[in-house]
Amino acid sequence: MYHHVNTKGSFITVGIQNFERQMAFLKEQGYQTINTSDLSDILTGAVVNNATSKTVMITFDDGWADNWQYAWPILRKYGLKAVFFVVTSWMHDGRVRNFSTALPSHKECKAIVASGMAKEVAMSWDELREMEAGGLIDVQSHTHSHKKLDEGAVYQDLQVSKGLIEEHLTKKCTTLCWPWGIYNDKYIEFAQRAGFNLLFTTELGTNTSQSDPLRIKRIAIGDIGVMQLRKKLFIHSDDGLSKLYLRIFK
Repeated sequence: MYHHVNTKGSFITVGIQNFERQMAFLKEQGYQTINTSDLSDILTGAVVNNATSKTVMITFDDGWADNWQYAWPILRKYGLKAVFFVVTSWMHDGRVRNFSTALPSHKECKAIVASGMAKEVAMSWDELREMEAGGLIDVQSHTHSHKKLDEGAVYQDLQVSKGLIEEHLTKKCTTLCWPWGIYNDKYIEFAQRAGFNLLFTTELGTNTSQSDPLRIKRIAIGDIGVMQLRKKLFIHSDDGLSKLYLRIFK
């Protein structure tokens, strides 16, 4: 689980050099990266014995412009698949961009979004289209509003998000990532009714071929070096070891 890749790392941002080292490590070590269609095939049994301890999904939440500027060229360089969960109300029409100055920090991005200028710090539909055209990037929903909604507003929000992705990217949108990992059984019911069949959380842990597709776990990576990344991947490549580790250190 990632959010930002930017010139300076923080609690929620990976520095560009660290991100490239992490991606180079995955490539050199022979990790298989998958998208949501691949994961669905594994969980439904459509593909047998395709998931190994070296199968990972790289995910980004929100849809920040630094994903386009900094993360995407590195992913493309190493031929790695990734999934971008985007907040559709922040996406906008506009040409692809090449930013000449450093992009804002997470704190600054949140302030810019709150001021009504999300297009300054979020990706455009054209940028999303160009990335998807390369065959590595899979764009899915992170809701439309990214707000804490009451139950009466959740279904419509999810419908709008799904519809916009399908309209702008000419694809089926079947996967949702809950903002802040907040959800309940009623939310899951709304998501299924809206047409989502894979639901991602912020709950820590390993996914296996027997995992619940409505409660996919993830591991936050952060601005860490290769040795720390190697440790995380080793621990969470085994479901039993992952559960034991999280029971002790969570």
